[in-house]
Amino acid sequence: MPHCEVTTNVQPADTKALSLKAANLIAELLSKPLSYVTSIINHNSGMVFGGSDAPAAYIMIGSIGSVGGEKNNAIIAGVTKLFSEALGVNSERISIEIRDIPRANYGINGATL
Repeated sequence: MPHCEVTTNVQPADTKALSLKAANLIAELLSKPLSYVTSIINHNSGMVFGGSDAPAAYIMIGSIGSVGGEKNNAIIAGVTKLFSEALGVNSERISIEIRDIPRANYGINGATL
């Protein structure tokens, strides 16, 4: 059940379309079905990165497996490219955190996986 949560101080032109693009990319990069992926775009005009309010984004990607090691390089490169282009944010101002979530710490439909 991968998820991608983006917080940015840039208002996307079409938040729903960008969220769907992100979900498709995460599904592709993690080799997971799109039906498993959650994507969230949060606009926060008060966001500051490195002491500046210039366009920036913080992205958290979580997954049960399918992340770690060399795989993270491809994930970070792909996600950075998408959001740099879509939001007009310099790649140096995009911070990405990737978490490998233990199955016992994830729930859906009222139960853990």
